[in-house]
Amino acid sequence: MTGSTIRTIAMAVAMLITAAIAAAALYTLTDRLVADKIEPFFPHLEDASFQLESATGGTVTNRDLIGQPQLIFFGFTHCPEICPTTLYRMSSMAERLDATDQLGIVFVTVDPDRDTAMLLADYISNFSPNITALTGTPAAIRQLADHYRVVVQKVDLGGGDYTVDHTASVFMFDRKGAFSGVIAWGEADATIEEKIKRLIK
Repeated sequence: MTGSTIRTIAMAVAMLITAAIAAAALYTLTDRLVADKIEPFFPHLEDASFQLESATGGTVTNRDLIGQPQLIFFGFTHCPEICPTTLYRMSSMAERLDATDQLGIVFVTVDPDRDTAMLLADYISNFSPNITALTGTPAAIRQLADHYRVVVQKVDLGGGDYTVDHTASVFMFDRKGAFSGVIAWGEADATIEEKIKRLIK
């Protein structure tokens, strides 16, 4: 191998290393910028100002959720797939990580006309006793959903029946009540596990 060939290879390797470092720096910067842009659109739990009815009785306010990391999910009991799958995955992941005492899972109905406290209590019993299920007046639910920019759209199915289209993401909040990101519908278990580990550490 000639000296010029060795120099060419060395230069190519150096360029690859430089490119990798630059890409990593750009990823970190982009990730930080995206987080900075998202943060203002997902207010602190202290600013949510809600008081909803718990499935187990009594009321739950936004301040009750501060002090422990929370996973908050908006859905409804008549949801055919997304809601039961999400609740099962979140509760199962908490158990797998031995984090049921460190992590709150909150299920807020987007169908308060049908989802009474009694119905919610029966529904969440299929998943985990550690899930806090909340209902309230349509106005209170709408206010909270709008506060976190959750899409909620009632869809007429005919014959007096309906379904509800809604945002399928799980919202993560740290123990101080600050927004910490989302778990998207369909994310891999490994990704969810890492997000929850970071949330509860």
